[in-house]
Amino acid sequence: YCNMKHDITPMNRIIIADIKSPCLNGRSTGHYFTVAQNYYELFCSHVKTHVAGGPIYDTRFTAGQMLRLPYNCLLMCEPSWKSKLKYLMNARALFCQAKGDTIVVQQGGVLSSFIAIALFYHRKSRLFLIQYSREGVDSCGKRWLYRLVKHKIDGVVCPNEMVGEAYGRPFCVVPDYIYLDGNDIPDVSYKDKKYDVCFVGRIEEEKGVLDVAHKLAGTSRSMIIAGKVRDEDLAAKLEQIASSCKNIELHIGYVSDENYYGYIRNSRFCILNYQGEYSRRSSGVVLDTIFNNVPVIGKHCKALDFIHDFGCGYIYDDLYSLDLDTIMTEQNYDIYLHNIALYKQKHVEYAEKLMKFLGL
Repeated sequence: YCNMKHDITPMNRIIIADIKSPCLNGRSTGHYFTVAQNYYELFCSHVKTHVAGGPIYDTRFTAGQMLRLPYNCLLMCEPSWKSKLKYLMNARALFCQAKGDTIVVQQGGVLSSFIAIALFYHRKSRLFLIQYSREGVDSCGKRWLYRLVKHKIDGVVCPNEMVGEAYGRPFCVVPDYIYLDGNDIPDVSYKDKKYDVCFVGRIEEEKGVLDVAHKLAGTSRSMIIAGKVRDEDLAAKLEQIASSCKNIELHIGYVSDENYYGYIRNSRFCILNYQGEYSRRSSGVVLDTIFNNVPVIGKHCKALDFIHDFGCGYIYDDLYSLDLDTIMTEQNYDIYLHNIALYKQKHVEYAEKLMKFLGL
């Protein structure tokens, strides 16, 4: 679905901007790099394209690809007011350097972005926001602030109609990333994979990993759990489970891209037991998994509707009644991989729709 009502005008460049540029211990966190790289590769053959970000982006992109912003926001190393001030200064630098261009702002610091747009953006460019949830308009105060800047926003890129409609601007529904043919790495065969199940990426209670660990602990199914855990109590519970059984391998802490994708590719299936807010928003992990030809076993929720719709895995309602031995067969695995290949072809349409929405 693509709700297009805005006028398309010629552009000088397209800028994919991570104004926040979050950095933890010298490393970028989240999927900001991945989105920037994905959009850069998608757009660069059609229009002059740059990635805007703080100094942390020097570790991934070349000087010719970048539009440098002054600051990184140092997570857990500086007070909140300082991070917000850096965000505003980065936004001012971006809007000054990108006059006449099309700017696509990654979601990060939603309220800070609205304040920055109100203060520094004067409609001398075309401005699009990526929004993964209704977080920016989920309270009276936020809606009041958003109304101040709504007229300055040309459109919203979002994962579903519910999010797009919440912002009341032209919107384009596409997955968090667009699959680009030619980026594939040879698959590890079903029999050669090290793990039956993976659960990787940032570990939060609402992702339901603890319940999955309890279900698999002591079984014949090998599992890898890897990612940063902010909740010390959750980390302790996972460590207790992993130490009491031999089939769960646990790596708590920062996971490099190499290891992150390595764990995925060396797993037969990925389990995503999303709950709470994670069940209502989109998921980058599920796309990372599917793009690396690993089927998903997931709890029924908005974030995983496409897994059911395209047959890219198995969707369940109740984890405890789930019979993994019936689902995790090589025959089912092959069927899911066939459907994943068909789903990837759908992304040609997503790419065309997004580029048309942005005026490329």
